[in-house]
Amino acid sequence: MTGTDKEMLQPVTDEASRGQAAVVFEDVLERCCGTGRWQVMLISYMSVMWLIFPSFSMSMMFIGATPAFKCADGLDTNATFESLPEGTPQCHQTNASGVACSRWVFDTSMYESTVVTEWNLVCGRKPMLSMLQSVLMLGGIVGSLLGGQLTDRFGRRPVFLPVMLLVIACSFSAALVDDYVSFVVIRGVTGFCMASMIASQFVLVTELSGCKHRAALTTVTFLPFSFGTMLVAAASYGIRTRWLLQLAFAVPCLLFLPNFWLMPESPRWLLVQGRFAEALEVLRQGARWNRRTMPSDDEVLKMMSDVRQTLIAREEALKGDSRDSAFQRALDLVRTPRMRRYTLASTYIGFAIAGSYFGISFDMSQLSTSPHLAVALSGVVEIPACFIYPLLNRFGRRRCFITFLFTTAMAMFLVFIKKDATLWLVLGLVGKLSVSAAFNMFSYVSEFMPTQQRGLALGVQQTASRIGGAVSPFVVDLVSGLHELAPSAVFGAVVLLASLAALLLPETAGRPMPETVADVEAAAHRKRFKKGAVYERTLSDDSTITDVTSN
Repeated sequence: MTGTDKEMLQPVTDEASRGQAAVVFEDVLERCCGTGRWQVMLISYMSVMWLIFPSFSMSMMFIGATPAFKCADGLDTNATFESLPEGTPQCHQTNASGVACSRWVFDTSMYESTVVTEWNLVCGRKPMLSMLQSVLMLGGIVGSLLGGQLTDRFGRRPVFLPVMLLVIACSFSAALVDDYVSFVVIRGVTGFCMASMIASQFVLVTELSGCKHRAALTTVTFLPFSFGTMLVAAASYGIRTRWLLQLAFAVPCLLFLPNFWLMPESPRWLLVQGRFAEALEVLRQGARWNRRTMPSDDEVLKMMSDVRQTLIAREEALKGDSRDSAFQRALDLVRTPRMRRYTLASTYIGFAIAGSYFGISFDMSQLSTSPHLAVALSGVVEIPACFIYPLLNRFGRRRCFITFLFTTAMAMFLVFIKKDATLWLVLGLVGKLSVSAAFNMFSYVSEFMPTQQRGLALGVQQTASRIGGAVSPFVVDLVSGLHELAPSAVFGAVVLLASLAALLLPETAGRPMPETVADVEAAAHRKRFKKGAVYERTLSDDSTITDVTSN
């Protein structure tokens, strides 16, 4: 862009312009229902899914546990682990033999059965165990990409409800199957459904929240995951049979069913789509619960129309046409310099955070002498990670995000100081706390991505997260063969790079979420933010758009 073509930001002094009724969705939300007990109650119920998801993503540490085992080739079929002498080989028929074992007996003192004992996932078959966790994440990759597209195209609610039913069906099916291939398929479908549910639910939570309370509502929504992790550890401690444990995990999934009656559509998305009557009904419901008096229907519809017209004008000023196709919405993520920077940085960070989160969790259970206690404590330390919103409001999203990532990396590197099980557990918990806090800042991406691409942007980040989660079991299971602390070094390096990538992201605290790509690019050029000021943005084609920003 030449000097004459550069965009200029100038305050508009025209009183009529200053008197606009509404220019962003936050204005409409605040005037109609604000943020109150409606959002709190609704988001609290929708967050039940985070209580149940650990039974899928974290339970593999127990249903996939590997007890001590010995090779039983050539021995009586009634031979037990205890009946074989110490020094009996594990993976080969004799210690000096290169002939692989084909039958094993397992120690049942801690686990009566796991997927490892059922399908002999040891020695040369060990990668099949890692695949069981990875396939959940691989299914999530498809769910993230497809779910993000579908939520932007058809809405949050129509995507959430069908995949919710599939999750319930998969949870019961996982307890009943008795062959490895069927179990793998179920895990893959479950991962797809989980990712689609997250894409819909979290975008909805973000879009129901006003600027002031967005950080609190979008971080506390993850709180049930901590308790779910502790419940997984407790249930696994009490139930040591794989199929019975998974049946116990399946029953709470029935709590999803009331979503058919309670879950609304996002009024922000309805407004962008021009479905004003439906958005009005949702806002009216919020006003009743929050005990707010709404303006007249005509006034609300006029505000919605003004906001949508402003959005259309901004988008057309930037790119000349509406570009409603899925391909064009995807292209928007990398079409402009700022969108390209934000998309690439947040994608890598998503990969690093998820990979480290699950990797640290799996590694802690392997390094600890008491895996149930380690997992329970890892759930406990996640609780304060859900109450970081005062820090986000006080110090800003970007600074906190970088700090959490850097702390995780340092905790992973410090395990090399001394070989001590207690020190390793403490540093593992510190790393888990800080990476959980970063994970819980999932809303950060929502806040700097525009409404029309928000679901897709979250889907892309979720895809990267699932890839990181899919790789982490292989790092823990296979890289640990080089050195017991090698996984910690890998996760520490990956997160350290993520903390540097976070320097490329913007600050979003106290600012309205962008509605269009034009908003993102305009915000990047503002030199200062003055509360209530209206700015006129002059473009090279002599068209203008008006936008309001708050500090």
